[in-house]
Amino acid sequence: MKKLLFAFLLIPLCVMGAGDENVYQRLVRQAVTSMEDDSLQQAEILFRQALQEAPAAQGNALIWGHLASIAERTGREKEALDDYQMALGLSPHTMGLLLGRASLYLKLGREDRALVDYNDVLDLREDHPEALLMRAYIYQRQRKYKEARKDYEQLLCVQPTHEQALIGLALVNDHDRRPQEAMENIHRAVDLYPTHAAGYAIRAGMELDRGQYELAETDFTEAIRLEPKNPQYYLGRARLYSQMKNKRRAREDVREAARLGASAEEVAGVAGIKK
Repeated sequence: MKKLLFAFLLIPLCVMGAGDENVYQRLVRQAVTSMEDDSLQQAEILFRQALQEAPAAQGNALIWGHLASIAERTGREKEALDDYQMALGLSPHTMGLLLGRASLYLKLGREDRALVDYNDVLDLREDHPEALLMRAYIYQRQRKYKEARKDYEQLLCVQPTHEQALIGLALVNDHDRRPQEAMENIHRAVDLYPTHAAGYAIRAGMELDRGQYELAETDFTEAIRLEPKNPQYYLGRARLYSQMKNKRRAREDVREAARLGASAEEVAGVAGIKK
């Protein structure tokens, strides 16, 4: 949505006289400035005044989009969806609006609705990176591994070094019983992003599943070195130490994970280990 901030100044206005146009543009500029200053309440007031001033202006779809963004940022998700509906009713093929609503649907756990919006974006632009990534993510969660793999691979054709796509493809292949491809994908992610902890942690989990304990320990330890305040990495290594029958080190990692904010449920999920 941030990419839309100055779009109003470039959009011609219609059904207005010169005086009306000046008032509308002034209100919009003031609203945009208020958003940039995080004065969201003031921005919302100004945007709504602009809508009243010129209800037929071409830029109103984007105003409704900004109102949706403000409503979401202030915890009014139902109102945000209504605002997106107004925006897309005026401009149904605006990709920024479709992506914003899809993201909100995902936040609310409404994956099927998000999928519709991502499909619409990809109908407009078949190689759109964000839409490909998020549709693949939804398919992955739905265990539609063939569809997820296709989207991840298409994204990697467009952006061969896309880290999230490489990791996502590795996980899809791992879940879909394609272990060699999964390891190739995660090795490439780690090679390309050696200072990013996530790749090491995910590779460690795969190595743990394969009984490659020494490799898994090395990768969990590197992930912790890179992100020492991430409790999930300590829990992962605790599971490893538990399988290695090293209860002392497993308990140490569980205690550290709890100290860093791991929930009681997460801690309890590390079977057989007590803080």
